[in-house]
Amino acid sequence: MPADAPEAKPKRFPYYARLSAKDKAIYRLSDAAPAPVLPDAAALRPLVVFLAGQLATGKRARVAKATQAVADVVCVQLGVPLLKVKVREVRPQLEGAELHGLYTFAADGRTPLLEVWMRTGAREDIVKFRTFLRTFVHELVHHLDVTLLGLADSFHTHGFFRRESSLVRQLLGETPRAPRGRAPSASKQLRLF
Repeated sequence: MPADAPEAKPKRFPYYARLSAKDKAIYRLSDAAPAPVLPDAAALRPLVVFLAGQLATGKRARVAKATQAVADVVCVQLGVPLLKVKVREVRPQLEGAELHGLYTFAADGRTPLLEVWMRTGAREDIVKFRTFLRTFVHELVHHLDVTLLGLADSFHTHGFFRRESSLVRQLLGETPRAPRGRAPSASKQLRLF
C-alpha cells in the first residue's frame, strides 16, 4: 500500500456498534490476538483420532471421556486451568435453531464448564466428526480467551474465529492455510471426516 494511502478500517461484526466503550476495547483486543500454538500438537493427534472413533460409536460416555482427554492436554500444553467437559446427546432447540455447544465461565472458584452436543436435533443423527471437533474447539477458545489471553469477555470476533480455525488445523495435523490469492499447500496430513 502506498505511504499516502488511507489505512483500511478493520472489519467488525455489526453488533460491535451496540457495545459499550469497555466492551469495544475487549472486542478489539480479541480481534488482534494471535492464535495460540500448541507446543506439541503431534502428541494430541492420537487422542483426536481416538475421539473420532468414539464419536462413531454413538456412546455418549465414551465420547465424553475422549473429549475431556483432548481438553485436558490442550489446557496443560497451553498452561491454562482445566475445565469440565460434558457431552450431551440431542441438541436442544433454542429460538428456532439448534444449540451446538456452550461455555460457562467459572464463578466463585468453580471449574468452568464446556458442553457440546453429539446428535442433531431434527433426526438425532451423530454429528460429523469435523463439526463436533469444531464446536468443541469453538467453546474451548472461549475458555482460552479468558484464561490464556486474560480477556474480561470472549466475543465472536474475526480474531476469535481465526484462533478457532488455527486450533482445529493443529489438532488435525493440517498445514496452515495459504494467504488468499495463493495456491493451497500440499495435501492434508490427517483427515477425519
